[in-house]
Amino acid sequence: MRPTEDNAADSPNIAIHGHQMDVGEALRTHVTEKLTSVGEKYLGAQDMTARFSRTGHGGFACSVRIHAGRDLFFDGSAEAAEAPIAFNHALEHVAKQLRRRKRELREDKPVNPDKEGLL
Repeated sequence: MRPTEDNAADSPNIAIHGHQMDVGEALRTHVTEKLTSVGEKYLGAQDMTARFSRTGHGGFACSVRIHAGRDLFFDGSAEAAEAPIAFNHALEHVAKQLRRRKRELREDKPVNPDKEGLL
């Protein structure tokens, strides 16, 4: 199935950067899949950025930023011995923030059966 122009306009912008390091194709594919998955699951993210760098200890640092519209930015960062592990930890931090925000929006309705204890 070919993507239509409407779907292309709705898809988020994903940027993957390496600060003084080369981000390989396997890492780029892993990051794109995970960010797309998280973006679709939660608030419909518009822009997503993953930035990798080397630490002074021989490991990797990763920072993830997701822009979910309405001036909502969610940031997470982590360090690990390998770049994919650092990315996964940083993404967990961001996913937790997105989960909390989505729950907050869902429970902020004037009539909410979950909040009232009616279910």
